[in-house]
Amino acid sequence: MATMGEIMKDPSKATDEDIKALKEIHEIFNTFKDKMKPYEGISLNSGRSVKDIAKRFYQENLILSAILEAFVYKEKYCFSDLNKWVFNYVDNDFIWDVSIPYYNMCVAKLCIIGFLKAEFQNTSDNNPSLTITGQGRDALRQQTFSNLAQSSLFNYQAGLSNEQSVKLNKQIKRITVASVLVAFAALVVAVIALFKR
Repeated sequence: MATMGEIMKDPSKATDEDIKALKEIHEIFNTFKDKMKPYEGISLNSGRSVKDIAKRFYQENLILSAILEAFVYKEKYCFSDLNKWVFNYVDNDFIWDVSIPYYNMCVAKLCIIGFLKAEFQNTSDNNPSLTITGQGRDALRQQTFSNLAQSSLFNYQAGLSNEQSVKLNKQIKRITVASVLVAFAALVVAVIALFKR
């Protein structure tokens, strides 16, 4: 099979297998074109700033880190006990700023990427048992999410201090302009007083 780059440069290099694969992809996109709207609701003014994004990464990584940290003390948690541990472990001002669905998404994310394993007693069970996997232990040992949370916090704080610097620079410019105007007015008054003598 030829690569896409080769086919784009010279379409005659496409084999029957390549053409068949491209037609299948085309059919898949045509089937889903009305269902897939990846850019719907996204605009240049969507309200996402560097500060907001850094804060969200910080929150997510701190929660992921706290969830994994719980497994240092116990091998297995029921979902409600894990929640209690995390909510007691993380600072109150931080944790009350996080929604429950967002927190649940963090737990689900750890399960999806294979760091935690959820076991349900039956189909109506809303309180699964959670255990840490080997990959999760490695991430905990390496402090992966703690390091990500620290770097995200640094970016968040840098964004905040940058905003403050911009505001301070604007104030300094205003003060500078005002002082230049006052100095110019004093000079004019001095020149006028000099000529009146």
